[in-house]
Amino acid sequence: MKWVKLLLGSSLGLLLWGTGTTAQAAKRMQIPAYPKQRLFTAKHLRTKVYSYPRGLHANSRYLGKMMSTKKKWTVDKVVKVHGKRYVRITAAVQFPLQHGNVLRSYPQATAIDGGYVALSKLKSHPQISRMPMIPRTPYFEARLTSDFWWMPYGTVGSNYADHYGTTYGYRTIYAIQSLTTVKGKQYLLFENTKGEVLGWLPKSVVVKGQYPDLMQRELTRDTPVAAESTKIHVLDSGRHVKIGIAKTASQLQRVVLLDQDSQTTVYDYQDGRAVKKTVRSADGRLKSSRALKPTGTIKFDLQADYDISGKIYAGTIDAHGKISIPYMSGWIA
Repeated sequence: MKWVKLLLGSSLGLLLWGTGTTAQAAKRMQIPAYPKQRLFTAKHLRTKVYSYPRGLHANSRYLGKMMSTKKKWTVDKVVKVHGKRYVRITAAVQFPLQHGNVLRSYPQATAIDGGYVALSKLKSHPQISRMPMIPRTPYFEARLTSDFWWMPYGTVGSNYADHYGTTYGYRTIYAIQSLTTVKGKQYLLFENTKGEVLGWLPKSVVVKGQYPDLMQRELTRDTPVAAESTKIHVLDSGRHVKIGIAKTASQLQRVVLLDQDSQTTVYDYQDGRAVKKTVRSADGRLKSSRALKPTGTIKFDLQADYDISGKIYAGTIDAHGKISIPYMSGWIA
């Protein structure tokens, strides 16, 4: 990703301002003045493109014509010639992070990859409605499938994903700015506990509040009798995927499975047999609950993904709380 950041560094022109003198100084992400970094298409087919604005350079040469009114362009430079604005255009590109072992393909070079054109020949496509600052507010990721972007995907002309969603999962992060698109989609700009900016995430993938102790929450939720003993088994190196065992009078009272998306699956026991299964989301909301035919052994299949690698843990828990994982596989991109 370093080469991508270097490539986009000059063209992005996005600014992150620090203001104030307190330890938690407010930060604000803002985009350059119009028309830089906005999205454009040609108003008409066969719009001519030149190496320099005509009338500004005697050796300006004709590069070709814009043969599509759908191809998106962005602007990285603006010059005025006799009061008329000309812009240097380049193809609008969004650079995602690599996921899996299949390399992403990017648009191939076309006959016209950039050059100067009169701004009046372009049609603007606004993407951002507003970008207000908000009080520093704690959140945590409910799903780790969305990566942190320098700006929300598709809102500016040149953009890239900066961090994997898994990199800052399972912890509290802080929203400092919000963004609403013209279509009503909402995003939040996050920083970590040290005040280092991480990037933007869709508001729909985060939960407001401090990251909770999910295992403790579910081991103790609505229990008629407090467990005499609890034990938590950590399966993965990142200490995110866990199995909790609660016992009373040497018998299983509850088993909690915590998966990589902070979802919990709870098995309640009677007389050493699992009789109820409850699934809750990261914020504690009930997703499903059903009675089970009393069973002494339950099966589980838990997966831990980290950026471009992961492991799958498949096993059983017997009536005494013994965990067996006869099958464990891993993958790497």
